[in-house]
Amino acid sequence: MTQTPSASPSDTAAGPLRLKRNVLGLVGVATMGAVIMSPSLGLYFNWAPMSTTTGKIAPLIFLVALLISLPTAVSYAMVSKELPAAGQAYTWLWRALRPSAGIWLGPIFVMYYLAGIWLVNMFFGLFFAEFLRYFGVPDNQWAASVGIVLLGGLTALIVYRDIRFNVKVALGFMIFESLVAFALAITILIHQGGQGHLNLAPFDFRNATAGFTGIKTAVIFGILSFIGYDYACVVAEESKTPRRLMPLGVLLAAITVGLFWIICSYAYSESVPLSQIPGYINSGFTAITPIAKVYWGPGRILITISGLTASIGIYVAAVPVTARVLYAMARDGAAPKKLATIHPNTQIPANGVSAVLIVGTAGALLLSLLQHSYYNAYVWFGESSVFFALVTYILVNIASIAFYRRFLRDRFSPVLNLLVPVIGIGLDLYVLWQSFFVALWNGPFGTGRSVVLFAVAWCVVALAYVTWLRMRKPEVFAGKSYVLPEPDVPAEGVKAEA
Repeated sequence: MTQTPSASPSDTAAGPLRLKRNVLGLVGVATMGAVIMSPSLGLYFNWAPMSTTTGKIAPLIFLVALLISLPTAVSYAMVSKELPAAGQAYTWLWRALRPSAGIWLGPIFVMYYLAGIWLVNMFFGLFFAEFLRYFGVPDNQWAASVGIVLLGGLTALIVYRDIRFNVKVALGFMIFESLVAFALAITILIHQGGQGHLNLAPFDFRNATAGFTGIKTAVIFGILSFIGYDYACVVAEESKTPRRLMPLGVLLAAITVGLFWIICSYAYSESVPLSQIPGYINSGFTAITPIAKVYWGPGRILITISGLTASIGIYVAAVPVTARVLYAMARDGAAPKKLATIHPNTQIPANGVSAVLIVGTAGALLLSLLQHSYYNAYVWFGESSVFFALVTYILVNIASIAFYRRFLRDRFSPVLNLLVPVIGIGLDLYVLWQSFFVALWNGPFGTGRSVVLFAVAWCVVALAYVTWLRMRKPEVFAGKSYVLPEPDVPAEGVKAEA
């Protein structure tokens, strides 16, 4: 018989408060993954760097990134249906291997999500500055900073509400941004097709202007685009029939948004000569706005507005998701106990939401200042996020093999639980080595080597944290990270070890 944990700020006379159950369907789950990838921002910010790095083959880079991501997405689907938990990868490593493995991944997993949150701040700040320029406000160093603070305030009005409200807002913004990005792509295809300028060059690797070296660098931006489908798994405890919806939500988010990017990036690659793209980047950070000016004239403001709304959509999904990971760690005793507090009315981890909002805003402002450039800050945040994502993805593939092999041998599939994860591990390791320890290590310090040094240092910090926690709270390692009970097991009878 295990001991009942001591009362926490979330406890009531009826028992500990939990995240709200059975409130999200398939659309809601898939939205939480797809909106993080952001159909429009994945194009607005990553298509141009891909093109300048490796030529007009962005559709192929998106396709390669999708193929690299799919084996890991399958592993997410396989594990999430057996271990639905707000802790996601952190909980899976705890259960599949040992508590120390999950706790070591915890800080890395959180940093992966925080880097993405800082990245979104850059998105909104830069689009906000661009929005002001449209109305004649001259460039100044404070415009983007004001935008970052504004994003935090707008998001706060939304994320303290019920999770269903968050999803509805995020879905509405995602639909709007997707329609705008797709409308521009259709406009380009109609115009260029009418002039006889369309061809299949963007789908030919022979048009890679910097050879394999350029492709390796461009793939970082491709993988950065796909980062986020895994966010769907964090809302497992709040979804209906999570063991069925989690796999569908993850794969649906990755594949549908990936196909959207391949189609739209083909149109954008045919929009203007490759030689003009660097100039467009220098004139407005994202090359899509100047291209929209060519085809839409004053209507280019729609690109800026969709960039603003897309940033808000990502933020209102990323903040509560990151807060839930912190909540799961705190619930297990692997993070400060106050982060496990559940608000009695909305049933959200309110303290975690506040912490993520504060760190998200302050961190974005600080690194932007240190980098002396919002573009450099964007690149730094993006590369950091990819590094921590790849480490997480490698370990999730390992968890798929280990969990089924150790605990579900009767369901172990040589293809889905061995071959696919091994392929995922191989691809992720190769990209991690080639893109970071080769390409970025030999690049400029500010946006290259410093990223690698920070990422490795943080992995060491995570290891030190495990050692410290084992000395201070050894009882944590004797418990189990909480997983949603089977439908026929009363939730009150299943204890989250703390």
